[in-house]
Amino acid sequence: MKVIIIGAGDVGFVCAETISDVHDVLVVEEDEDIADTLKGRLNVSVLREDGTNPRILRYAIETQNADVLVSTLHSDSDNLFVCMMAKRIKPSIRTVATVDSPDFMIETTGEGVPGVDDIISPNLVTAEKMYRLCVLENVVEYEALKQMGVCVAVFRVEGNHQIVGRVVMHLPIPKDCTIFAVYRDGDIITTPEILEIHSGDRICVFGSEQAIIAFNDLMGVEEVAREFCILGGSIVGLNLAKMLSEDERKRYVKIIERDPEVCKHLSRELSGVVVINADYTDPDIQYDENIFRVDSTISTSSRDETNLLICMSAKRHSARKVIARFFMREYEDIFRYTDLQTIIGFDRIISNEIIKCVLSDELAIARMQSSEGVFFTHIVDSESRLRNRFVGDANMPEGLRIVAIRRDGGLIYPLLDTEMRDGDAVIMFSDGRKESELIKVLGKGTTLGL
Repeated sequence: MKVIIIGAGDVGFVCAETISDVHDVLVVEEDEDIADTLKGRLNVSVLREDGTNPRILRYAIETQNADVLVSTLHSDSDNLFVCMMAKRIKPSIRTVATVDSPDFMIETTGEGVPGVDDIISPNLVTAEKMYRLCVLENVVEYEALKQMGVCVAVFRVEGNHQIVGRVVMHLPIPKDCTIFAVYRDGDIITTPEILEIHSGDRICVFGSEQAIIAFNDLMGVEEVAREFCILGGSIVGLNLAKMLSEDERKRYVKIIERDPEVCKHLSRELSGVVVINADYTDPDIQYDENIFRVDSTISTSSRDETNLLICMSAKRHSARKVIARFFMREYEDIFRYTDLQTIIGFDRIISNEIIKCVLSDELAIARMQSSEGVFFTHIVDSESRLRNRFVGDANMPEGLRIVAIRRDGGLIYPLLDTEMRDGDAVIMFSDGRKESELIKVLGKGTTLGL
């Protein structure tokens, strides 16, 4: 498949990095320095031109014979224009636009309006992810796989949880989910059935949204999350506040923002939310507003330094739960140093959304936020070593796990005596092992560039 990416900023770079592992990529970027950097770091072709110019767009699409176009420019309106123009040039091309503002989430081709096939809003995805981390008290990582109607959640086990000391296979887990791995002391265990659960473990669960909620309750919730403090009135902060305030459960939400004009906008947009105009990095404000004495403190600043400062302050004040985001990969290890597990990386958000939109037909599903773990689909056919074998006889090595099976439009959470048949799509989890290792086990490789 041939893919064109318009724009090589932060979003465009991650898109190019993700897709170029699998497909031929042409990036259209006007800035000479950015274009040169891209050519030096990624295996992509680069056209140094203005991607919003219809003539350039036609040249790129016709020369590349492109199957997919992804527009990642800074202007939301430009991205929508580029996608619509691409459809006029080549109606069969698949178009993906990235937008910052929810105001630009227009109807897509699938909703009956031709022009844009998929729209990715990193800000909205981040807000939705933060919302789930807020309301699921024991969850430290969450990924929605909407195209499959399931979710992946990582639960952190504390000493006061009801499941401590119990064996995984003896847990009365909800019907529509499965435990596919456990993180312990820096290692990942993908055969956790006979494992006794310890405090500090992180349990990885794959299942329906309702099953994830039920598993959260199964672990034990000492105090239901009701009070939330959002730091920063960004697009993420605004939409997170809306989600929490409109939740079916009664939630007490306050949002603190330094800019008075932004506070006025927040007050107009939000109902049932306390809006405070103050500098939340000021220790006196932190003390007066008790920002670390709520059920979750969420830092949504667009500056990594500010979010890191909040994380460090939260650790000093023994905050219950702190959720933050970061943009630059170089900051990830620094955030991890704070021992904060509920951090959301901008690059992983983009990567996973691109995988879902562009690579879904190429058997990719999603990557984990906190590790090299990846989900992919293995199609059972004449080349597959899983054909006509039972799950218990598959002899999966440690680090590779059969999670679920898609069959006849439904999802099966397999038992040891579940037989894998021709046409089954076996959803698998890998700890990031190499392609050659997967071929030995499965009989054929993947298209993930693992």
